[in-house]
Amino acid sequence: PVKFLFLLPVFFLQMTKSVTNPEELGGLASQMTSDYGHLALQGRMAAATAEPEEIGFQIRTRVQELGHGCIFLVQKAGALQICPTDSYTKRELIECARAVTEKVSLVLSALQAGNKGTQACITAASAVSGIIADLDTTIMFATAGTLNAENNESFADHR
Repeated sequence: PVKFLFLLPVFFLQMTKSVTNPEELGGLASQMTSDYGHLALQGRMAAATAEPEEIGFQIRTRVQELGHGCIFLVQKAGALQICPTDSYTKRELIECARAVTEKVSLVLSALQAGNKGTQACITAASAVSGIIADLDTTIMFATAGTLNAENNESFADHR
């Protein structure tokens, strides 16, 4: 589900840019509909496995709210294609795109709440990888002799 959530801000930008080129809106709406279908399936599985149960309910509810927002966005895109010069419809489309972006952040926060343990492991793994990379860099510079020793010992003595 996360792939779709990260793509939605891109869709938002493309939708708002397409206000000047309404012929592009059909393809964008079709892609967003397809991606949302994948998100709904993944969201259902995430909600079913989330602990505690309230988090699962929150994931399910927020994914549904996002779906409703996507429906309104597609409807406004269709309306703008019918009447591409209507400034009121253009503003409505942009407002729907903003609402969808807000709903995406709510879905992301619900998913993160349901996966706190997973997120903690990812964060820890990232921190460990950073430390390993720093150590590798230090070893590389020390081996090359570019680090200044405080006394006349060599790196090989401490390695």
